[in-house]
Amino acid sequence: MNTAILIQKVREQVGALDERSVQLLTTAIKIMQDDIAKKTPPAPEDRFVSRNITMEEYRALSRPERRHYQDNAAELNRKWIDSQLKRLSADWIMVIDGQVINYGVTLDNYPEDEEIDALQQQTGKCPFVFFNSRIFDIEEQATIWHKTNKPNEDYPAVAIAIANNNTSMAVEADLDTGAIECYCDLRLLIANGIIKEQALDTEVHFVSVAS
Repeated sequence: MNTAILIQKVREQVGALDERSVQLLTTAIKIMQDDIAKKTPPAPEDRFVSRNITMEEYRALSRPERRHYQDNAAELNRKWIDSQLKRLSADWIMVIDGQVINYGVTLDNYPEDEEIDALQQQTGKCPFVFFNSRIFDIEEQATIWHKTNKPNEDYPAVAIAIANNNTSMAVEADLDTGAIECYCDLRLLIANGIIKEQALDTEVHFVSVAS
């Protein structure tokens, strides 16, 4: 049961809650959820143990809660996810009810928003999505070097274009040589018309596959 539903049930029992009470209750629930997650043993390699929540439950979650929902599943099922990514030689997998219901060996066939929406409508559940972090290992492709504030020191960068079917945006990205994930400012993507924020946006998680 997610935080929003729990708070609503408390309201039904005790009446209206002021903002301070909601903050305290939210913090207490988060502490309890984290404590339960820490005490839950990781899943074995042959079984995925996390439950897909319904669309209604997902709508009620804040963005940090959606990230926690996805990250917790990734931690509990790391061995299983790792084995599936290697078995399928996949760059990404999508999981519902403990089964890989879609995957791709490249990003070219990652589902469009409309396909994900149709899947959610069909199953009534929001899928877990896990990406293999190797697809973002682009340090060796850097062709630009920026000077830093230290003498004789350069930092790798790369010119990239971020695009959808209708528009594109050119940016110059600094590369952290130890990073295994890539990020772009959500507000920047929305402002440039690259993506649209939707109520049922699915959080994803990047997984480093053991060699």
